[in-house]
Amino acid sequence: MKKLYALLFLAVSATFPLFSQSGSDHHPKWVDYTGTHEVDVSVGFPTTCMMYAYMGIAKGLVGLGKIGDALVDDMLGNDPEPVVSVEPSGKMRVVPNLRAEYGYNFLSWLNVGAAVNYSDYRMSMKYEDTGQYAYTEQFGMTSVTVRVKFYWLNRKWVRMYSAIGAGVGIVHTNAFSEYVESPAYITKAVFAPDLCLIGLTVGRKLYGRIEYGSLYGGLTAGIGYRF
Repeated sequence: MKKLYALLFLAVSATFPLFSQSGSDHHPKWVDYTGTHEVDVSVGFPTTCMMYAYMGIAKGLVGLGKIGDALVDDMLGNDPEPVVSVEPSGKMRVVPNLRAEYGYNFLSWLNVGAAVNYSDYRMSMKYEDTGQYAYTEQFGMTSVTVRVKFYWLNRKWVRMYSAIGAGVGIVHTNAFSEYVESPAYITKAVFAPDLCLIGLTVGRKLYGRIEYGSLYGGLTAGIGYRF
């Protein structure tokens, strides 16, 4: 991921001389949107689904830690902590990544704003020994990020850009409940990077938007308004 950020930064830095030119030095069809606002909403693939694999790794590490604790308790003669053995039951239910964003065009090529993202998944869990319903595993993430867009194509109806950003994410989950006696939720703040390789808007005031290579949703689509 660090290499990806470095490559994007270099690509954007290399185009700074082009961005800093006056409007008259650009392509004849270049349109200057300086001083305008952009607000939009979009939907993408669930961010939490992409994080599910990482959760599996984290669960495995926690499980190894519990095994180690059990061995130590056995050696010391202590009563072991209760462990609930559960497994997935049924299909995962997901809320796709939902985003609301605001941005201000400080320059014809530079937009700075903020975005709020939310994604969630839920899955029924059952006891391995009895097959009965145990609880519903949930993993939800809400993030607030500051985004910087670099518009490298400005036309009357079409704009294209790349974006980077960072912020804070709040994770709310009970995904580690199989290692405790009853389901337990944890809420944790995490670093939330933001990245978009290619973004496209089509329209003048009312526009459609598509992003590819976004950390939030991979491929996202939405609508917005420019004023």
